[in-house]
Amino acid sequence: MQLTPPISGSDVLRVLVGLTTTLFAVTSHATPAPAESPELTPNEPTAPPESDDDRKALERELAAELAAPSAPPDASPPAPATTPSSANPLRLIDISLDLLGAVGGSSASEEQLRSLQGGGHDPKNQGFTLQNVELTLAGVVDPYLRGDSHIVLLIDENGETVVELEEAYLTTLDLPLNLQLKAGQFFTDFGRLNSSHPHSWDFVDQPVVSTRFMGPDGLRAPGAQLSWLTPLPFFSEAVLSVQNARGETLPSFLSVAGESVAGRTLLGREVSGLEDFLYLARLRTSFDPTDTLTLVVGASAAFGPNASGEDTQTRIYGADFTARWRPLDSDHGWPFVAWQSEAMFRDYGAGAVEAGDTLVAPEESLGDYGFYSQLLWGFARPWIIGVRYDQAAGEQSAFALDESSYSSETDPLRDERRRLSLVLTYHPSEFSKLRLQYNYDRAQFLSEGDAHAGYLQFEILFGAHGAHKF
Repeated sequence: MQLTPPISGSDVLRVLVGLTTTLFAVTSHATPAPAESPELTPNEPTAPPESDDDRKALERELAAELAAPSAPPDASPPAPATTPSSANPLRLIDISLDLLGAVGGSSASEEQLRSLQGGGHDPKNQGFTLQNVELTLAGVVDPYLRGDSHIVLLIDENGETVVELEEAYLTTLDLPLNLQLKAGQFFTDFGRLNSSHPHSWDFVDQPVVSTRFMGPDGLRAPGAQLSWLTPLPFFSEAVLSVQNARGETLPSFLSVAGESVAGRTLLGREVSGLEDFLYLARLRTSFDPTDTLTLVVGASAAFGPNASGEDTQTRIYGADFTARWRPLDSDHGWPFVAWQSEAMFRDYGAGAVEAGDTLVAPEESLGDYGFYSQLLWGFARPWIIGVRYDQAAGEQSAFALDESSYSSETDPLRDERRRLSLVLTYHPSEFSKLRLQYNYDRAQFLSEGDAHAGYLQFEILFGAHGAHKF
């Protein structure tokens, strides 16, 4: 029968010191110590003694303990100490919740307003709109990958709660040759605005041309993207991506069967080859002509199939320009002046329209275009005043089908549109803002020809706040 050896006072002291040190290490991992504090080792005391006498007494006890006989040779060695990084690594994750809403109204009817404000997060109702509630979960997975996800909730114009997985993707952190790979569900990196989230917009609503070409919720789909940071002496990046072309977030491409574009009812076109995916190529560069001025220039092209015919295609081209001036002695970024412009052209291959054996409209290539230009002036912290001009139009087309007619002049997604917006934004802090905006719209589909609208927007952000792209 094996007897348990007696426990000495030195053993008790050793256990107590070890337990106290372990508890301190655990708590210090949960609440990190200041960077300049050295990391404690298992043989160090967990807290400074209260007096010199106490310190000397503790030193004598530790010295006696260290001088005690070592464990017998056949004793099992103690298990190696584990740290969070060596067993079941703990990964930190940034969590934030952003709440964006608006209240306002328009001189247009509510039905017309929903066409004027075509963006999925635009205020579409007379009165109150909950534009966007965005839950963000992001963090570094390991030295090689980063993960990001954005889950969106909103209340639509009919009062229904909509939940969307807006983005969920992985990004590499350590590829050679200045390459970076992104894979998952993400916004197509077309132009300046498409890949940004509503809380980072400079205005209450998105530009008209973005709604028409990129869709109400932004051009996004599952896929993969490869970017390359060139070795030029200034910032220059090339981006290539391939994504699915079908879904409600891809109205210029395969979209959803049964929807209508340019008077054509979209087919349930199957994916049968590489030509049935959405492809993007983008090049952007940035440089500083002076110490106070930064310029960003970009060009984008997107290619893919559309479902208005069996083999029809869509091509979208875009160019964007941003200039930002800020003095060297700025106060948290104020004052500043920022000018941003973006232009797009869409070549939509529209399929033929038939009624029985009768050809109503031939297959044709429809050219639509649009642009916006905005100027912001941060005249004093934390105030910003701005103006934006939008214009969009589609190549005129019309035909009659089964006693119903189609005309681009009455199509809210292809008629001639102009909008002038004035905005005043107040930032109490980086976690909140108030924004007042006025819109003047002119559109062919409006019965009165024009409309006036005003909105008060608010934003509240809880949690981690990542930097917005320049």
